This record gives sequence, C-alpha cells and structure tokens, in this order.
Amino acid sequence: ITSTTGEVVRQLFLPLVDEAPDYETIIPRLAESWSFSDDRRVLTFRLRDDVVWSDGVPVTSADVVFTYQAWTSPELAWEGATALAAVEGVEAVDPHTVRFRFAHAYPTALLDVAAGAVILPAHAWGELPFAEWRENADWFRQHLVADGPFTLASWTPQQEIVLERNPRYYEEGLPRLDRVTIRVVPDQTAQLTQLLNGQLDFVFALSPDDVPRVERAPGADVVSYWTRGYVAVAWNNRGELFADPAVRRAMTYGIDRETLVGSIWGGFARPIASPIPPETWAWSEEVEPLPYDPDQARRLLDAAGWVDGDGDGVREKDGRPFRFRLMTNTGNRQREDALVLIQDQLQRIGVAVEPQALEFHTMIEQLIAGEFDAAIMGWGIPTTFDFRYAYHTAEIGSTNVVGFSDPEVDRLLEEARQVEDLKAMGPYLDRLQEIQQELQPYTFLWQSKRLLGIRERVQDADPDHLRELGDLREWWLAPEGR
Repeated sequence: ITSTTGEVVRQLFLPLVDEAPDYETIIPRLAESWSFSDDRRVLTFRLRDDVVWSDGVPVTSADVVFTYQAWTSPELAWEGATALAAVEGVEAVDPHTVRFRFAHAYPTALLDVAAGAVILPAHAWGELPFAEWRENADWFRQHLVADGPFTLASWTPQQEIVLERNPRYYEEGLPRLDRVTIRVVPDQTAQLTQLLNGQLDFVFALSPDDVPRVERAPGADVVSYWTRGYVAVAWNNRGELFADPAVRRAMTYGIDRETLVGSIWGGFARPIASPIPPETWAWSEEVEPLPYDPDQARRLLDAAGWVDGDGDGVREKDGRPFRFRLMTNTGNRQREDALVLIQDQLQRIGVAVEPQALEFHTMIEQLIAGEFDAAIMGWGIPTTFDFRYAYHTAEIGSTNVVGFSDPEVDRLLEEARQVEDLKAMGPYLDRLQEIQQELQPYTFLWQSKRLLGIRERVQDADPDHLRELGDLREWWLAPEGR
C-alpha cells in the first residue's frame, strides 16, 4: 500500500472542519459551530471542549492562533499561505472561541481558513522557531502529540508507517482499528499480487486492466469514485498554431473522446466539457462536450487558411505545414496511450502530430515557460471552484500555462470572488463554462474514476475524492470468508 504524507497527517491531527465529498456539506470536527458577522468579515469558531492532545493537554484556541501564525510565517514560507491573503488577523477570544477577521467578504472564506487544514500543537511545537522547521523533520516526530484518531507508533523511511489507536481521542468507541500499517510498495504489480494473496488489505491504485482480475479473486473487491480532477489537451494559445480559437475548436472536433475513453479506460472514465464535473452543483447542464465531427473540423481549418495544397496529407498555411509536438509525462500509461490515438485521429483531418513523452518536471518547466505546442496534462479541481489558476491573465507565466487571456473571463473570475457565498458564484461559473466551450483554450478529454483494491474483510471503508483513506477511524475488520 502507498500513501501520501497528507493522508497520514489527517489521521493524527484534526482540522476545524471537514468538507463532505458532495462539494457542499461542511462537517464539524474540532470546531463544533461557526458563524459569520452580518458583513461576513468576521468568522467565529466555537471549539469542542472535550478534545485533548495525546499527552493530555487540552486543545484550545491558542493552538488555532499558533497554526495561523505558522501558515503565514515568511520564514516557513508555506505554499498554501496565498489562500489566507484576505485574513487580517486571528484572535483567541477565550480558550474555546477563536475569531478570524477578513479585509473583505468573499465566498470561500470558510473553506480557506478551516476546511481540511489541520491544527497544530502550540505547546509542543512552539518551542522551535519557524525558521528552523524545514530543517528539523526528526524534531517533529520526537515531539509528536496528536489529537486525531491515531498516533504515530513508528515510521521507517521508504518502508512503512505504523499508526496506533489514540486512547485519548474524543469520539467514544473510535477508532475501531487498534493498529494500521501503511507499507511502501512502489511496484504496482507487487501491490496487486499482495492484495490478491491477502498480504495487503487495501491498495490506493489499480489500473483498468487490473479490475477483472481483482473482481474474480476470492476475498477481494474494487472500490471506485470519480476523481476530483480532469485531463485535457492544453493548447499554447500564444503560439502561431493555436492562437486562433477556430483552430482550437477544429482540434476538439477532430478528437474522438468517446473512443479515447473506451479504449483507454474501459468504462472507468467519461468525456467532459469543462473543468467542473457533472456531480457538482456548479456544473452547467447547458454545456456538453463538442461531438466528434471531423468534417466540421476540416471546414474550420479550411476557413482558417489551413489547406493541403500539395496533396501530401498535411495542411499548410503560408508555407508552414500544420505539424506540432504533443507532449505528456512519462509513467502515465493512459496519457501515453492518448498520445498515439490523438495522433491517428488528427492525421485524418490533415494535421501531423509528433508525440513526445517527457519526465514530469521537465514537462512542467516547458509548460510554465510557454515552450510547447500542446500537452496532455491533468489538473485538480478546487472545491472552491476558483479557476483563476487556469484562466486568469495574471496567472500567465505561472499556472495559466496555455497563456489564455480574455477580458470577460478576467472580470468573471474577479467578480465571482466578491459574492458572499459559494452558491452565488453559480452564474459566473456558468458563463465561464460557456466561454470555455466557445474558445476551447483547452480540449477537455476525460474525468476518470479512481480504482482501489480492497479485501472484503475491510468494513465501512469509504474512500472518496477528498480523502483516499476516507474516515479511517470508522473502518473495521470482519473475519475472512464470512
């Protein structure tokens, strides 16, 4: 089994609140309640009074203030600090009341300051200056206290992490498991073998080809959920080939996404038309993926001046053949397979594709520098539905790798951040999806399902797109073969 540091951290420390996988519901955790002032510039949390650290020290509002100080410390330089730009201050009103003050009201304030980000122990970790945090990983393990359902029993780098039940955890009867061992098994084939023979109870990733074998195996099963992400072709909107929206639309008409999904994913993915997936409240029912229509693609290219004048099968314009490099990252079989299929499909409309698979960090460097023609890449979907990273002009040279710039989109993204609550962003997001459909800065390919392997003895496991281990504190083991 493999795991990320974040999954382990969530078992050791509580956040103020959690998000439910429905993209709407907020779940109380360390905070039992919260409220905004009438102008929504003050957010007050009331903390539970029955939560203690594993050394018996009560968890208080001082821990929340300390955590905020860590988040925003220039010396620590936490990468998520930008989400707190509108926070003017945090104060401990009393041991179980903490108050955040904002420079202005905005719809994602609660999510930005409270959802998922764990609260840290001030009494245990306040002894070490923030400037020394990044250089002292061992110090934190030596001074570790937890208020989550588990504590850290042992950690062997590159081998395994062992969690054990936190006897001071506030929810009576939880966690149900006394011990959880998370093993590092880098080879996916070895993971599958160990799952099937019962050495592992849970693996984080299966390929579509693995699913029939797991489903046939006694005592094993497959769990799946829609990922919080998408895969798209990013067109370099600043380049000579793809600066014209009509050409980008032609590319989309020329790619058979249904065939891609069927051939590569075997039913475990679906074509999408925007960065907002259909299972969310923010998805617009008015936007459907453009159909596969090579004739329409040819008409658009003809009108844009790209014609095959010499009969060699490749269109030209002003003496330049329509030939481009389509890159993706190595080690991702689905994307590498898509390279080959897209090359064949676009060849049918007179466009020559040169597939290129690059090491991930090399590809990212080229994307950020704008030194590419097109790339098959993936993005995570923020639960805040803030898409400035992909579409805003100010992000060109950073996360807006395609160099897309549109005054209306910039205005929509900025105005959406000024409404009072998340649902009020709906009309702005609807229009954003319409513009994406019109201008096609990206050709969205698919949203896939995450496939996980699990032994049938594991009960009440509920992994989702926010937490691969779900509510691990609820899991329990039944006898095999019951």
